[in-house]
Order: sequence, then C-alpha cells, then structure tokens
Amino acid sequence: MGIGIKKIIFTLLTACGLLTAVMSRAQTTPFSIIQVDSLLKQTPKPVLILLSTDWCQYCQMQKQQVRKNKKFKEKSALFYYVEFDAESKEPIRFQEKDYVYKPTGANIGTHELALALNGPHRLAYPTWILLDKNYQVLFRHGGVLPPAQLEELLDTLEKVNL
Repeated sequence: MGIGIKKIIFTLLTACGLLTAVMSRAQTTPFSIIQVDSLLKQTPKPVLILLSTDWCQYCQMQKQQVRKNKKFKEKSALFYYVEFDAESKEPIRFQEKDYVYKPTGANIGTHELALALNGPHRLAYPTWILLDKNYQVLFRHGGVLPPAQLEELLDTLEKVNL
C-alpha cells in the first residue's frame, strides 16, 4: 500500500472513531424540558425526567451514574431523557401552560414546574419521573435510584408499549 492510501484509511478510521464517540455520548445528553412538547409532537414516546438542583450532591452522583450506564445508552432511543433543575429561574411553557420560578426566601425558591411534576409528594432531590407520551405520570421516585433499579426501569420501558 502506498503512503497516500494508508493516510486515507487512517483518516477514515479516525473519523469513524470520532463519530462513534460523539454518537455514544449524544445518547446520554439530556434534552431540555423546554423541548419536550415539540419532541412529543414529532415522535411520541415516554419522557424520563431527573428533577435535581445544582447544589445536590446526590443529584450530581445520579447524573454521573446515568452517563456511565451502558444499558441507559443502549435503550435511550426508547424515551426522551430530561434533566430539569428544580431551581431554574427561566420561565417555561410546558403542556401549553406557563410555569415560573417562585422565590421562598433570600436566594432560594422552587420552579412551579418542578412542583407540578413532583405532585403532592414532599419534594426530594433527586426525583425521577416517568411520563408516558400523553404526559401521564407512570412512575415517580424521590431519592437516588440505584443502578439495578434504574436498569429495571429501563427494562420495563422496553417491555411496555407506552
């Protein structure tokens, strides 16, 4: 083989490797809560939401577990994954309703959408919420979801036609 062909093959293999790395990373890149309405209109499927805050160490640990979980990556085409900061100050339109941040003290508060998604339960971080394609809550778990339970949830998503 000539040097030119080797260089072309090397370049193609490198490009394929980079593309694979980008695609595998993209699978665990969460969608924004703002995108959910339009995503569901285009392709209806369940929405898995991780309700968290920036200061919550357990939330950060849970996010790392998700990013490293191979089964999560493999099954990510079955659902939309959303990480939502419960203390976001951005106004959000969700299901044709407007939600805003509600201060509860000096530099502290909660977004109305976080409260709505959480339901009547005491707000805990992290909280996992699974919505079907019609926005109905199918699953809600306040607290860290251990890897085995997360994988069980993913298996359930695959078995049930939501």
